[in-house]
Amino acid sequence: MKKFLIVIALCVIIIVTIIYGRISEEIIDEINMVAAIGIDKAEGQKIKGTAVIPVFHADKSIDNASFTGESLLAKEIITVLQKKSADPLVTGAVRVVLYEDELAKDGIIRYIDALQRDASIGSKINLAVIEGKTRDVLEKTLGNRGTGEYLSIMLQHNIKHRDMPKSDLHTFMYRFYMEGMDPYLPMLKLLSDKMEITGLGVFQEGKLVYKIDEKDLFFFKAMVQNYGEGAYTIPLKGSDEFASIMRIKTNRKIKVEQVNGKPKVNITIKFQGILSEFTGQKTTPKVVQKIINELESAIEEKSEEMLKDFQEKNIDPVGIGYMARHSTRGLDFEKWKLEYPNIEIAVHAKVELTETGIIE
Repeated sequence: MKKFLIVIALCVIIIVTIIYGRISEEIIDEINMVAAIGIDKAEGQKIKGTAVIPVFHADKSIDNASFTGESLLAKEIITVLQKKSADPLVTGAVRVVLYEDELAKDGIIRYIDALQRDASIGSKINLAVIEGKTRDVLEKTLGNRGTGEYLSIMLQHNIKHRDMPKSDLHTFMYRFYMEGMDPYLPMLKLLSDKMEITGLGVFQEGKLVYKIDEKDLFFFKAMVQNYGEGAYTIPLKGSDEFASIMRIKTNRKIKVEQVNGKPKVNITIKFQGILSEFTGQKTTPKVVQKIINELESAIEEKSEEMLKDFQEKNIDPVGIGYMARHSTRGLDFEKWKLEYPNIEIAVHAKVELTETGIIE
């Protein structure tokens, strides 16, 4: 009897699994995997969305096919584009989403929010702002692995190995909702058949309000995260000589304290690097020390200059307010926000060159 009941139970489980446990199959050759999406302004309250898919050929070459449509809501864009595609458009492989700069100035948080509500889209996809129309970018054939892959690899390379700070979907939304910091996104521009990073766009309440120039990203990234790699070329004052410094790692510490009843912020940046190139003839100990001193001065001056701009714009992409909230006991954060534009902020740099080549 016991064996009979076990057999019946197994049969029931198998039948239920067959009926209700089926997962819909999607054959890769019968769907269009969207690699990148772009959102532009359209007439009135509408937006224009462009989706690009890679087209693989028998000779292993890759072309791009794009679809463009208009809608009032971001989440309806794919639905609109489905009507123009012979095969279903699938968003599970989206690598990057682009936003027109004029649209970003009006506010893009509702479009980004639609992304995070789509369960098929991962939280680590790259976001970026285009200076111009995203459609012009996505209708171009960029790179040899498809436009979407090209854009994703370009952004990932500059985040991991150069001076672009981390800026994926998860990071943007975290900084947007977290009190005491403002989010940012890379800004790109189309130059003929290639893309160029022109800087970093800072957002406040979901609107693009400020641009950090590409030349200042070396200093900005050192203030917002600890990381390695990247390089900076510094001219030596009083001469026509230049030194190129390759970064090994940076470490930053933000300290907020009360001085005479007023908040004061000290940002300490420790920099380790190697002297990768020097245009002068000799790298004597005196020359090496001069390079160290001037790099320390450049980090302090450029960083403090940026921070003053942030205070004037009342934006906080560095996250000083966040650090103040979590490190200062009994902080009145509403008062902090009122005082932020006038708070004293000082940057202190400590540079160590672990390799300087042959010293004569």
